[in-house]
Amino acid sequence: MQINDETRYERNQRFNALVSWLHSIRYKNILRVFEAMSRGRDASRITVVDIGCAHAKLFSILNDRFVIDYTGIEIDPLYADTARSRYAHNANFRVINDSVANCTAHLQRADIVVALETCEHIPEHEVVRIIEAIGEARPGMFVCSVPVEIGPAVWIKNVGSFVTGYMRHREYRWAETFWAGVYQLDRLPPHGTGHKGFDWRWLAQTVRHNMRLIELRRFPFDILPTAFAFSICMIAEPRATARG
Repeated sequence: MQINDETRYERNQRFNALVSWLHSIRYKNILRVFEAMSRGRDASRITVVDIGCAHAKLFSILNDRFVIDYTGIEIDPLYADTARSRYAHNANFRVINDSVANCTAHLQRADIVVALETCEHIPEHEVVRIIEAIGEARPGMFVCSVPVEIGPAVWIKNVGSFVTGYMRHREYRWAETFWAGVYQLDRLPPHGTGHKGFDWRWLAQTVRHNMRLIELRRFPFDILPTAFAFSICMIAEPRATARG
């Protein structure tokens, strides 16, 4: 496959109209964040670090609308090469093919650090260190979205995946879907780097320990209780002092 071609990951994201719409929400949300952030900046450049950037779709969405300097960090070499093949001709774009755990120096210069549907795919002990590093770097804002894999939401998502022929439910056994839906994660294998067994609540608490969590958004609709939301978006900022 040529690196300019669409990858399997991208094909999965547009599996059908519903899946495509659900995946688009994270980008619509981040545009809201950037629109608010850019007000009053007098066109000054916004320095963005995108953790787990995949094909750097976020760059293509932001670059047409805002004055940015973008650094994507992506551990998968195919995704990183695909991103470079598409956007490296832009002077304000760079992508680093490495683990973010090895790239924390880049956090120091960021106005905003973004991690969209990424933290669930990183071992949890590494996520803790990454969040600590972001807190110490004190970017103007940290925006992180992750899937909800506990409570009734996981029933809705996995049954819907099965009915439509999508693939997300295949990670689970049906008994595991049931136990996750009633918050009994001890009945599942320990979370690794997939969706199964992931609990967004510990991540939110880790963010709270290191930053000021100013908003918790729910996808696809913010009016949903967290038990029925498909994804959670956390928006945080530095504490007023080192430990507030």
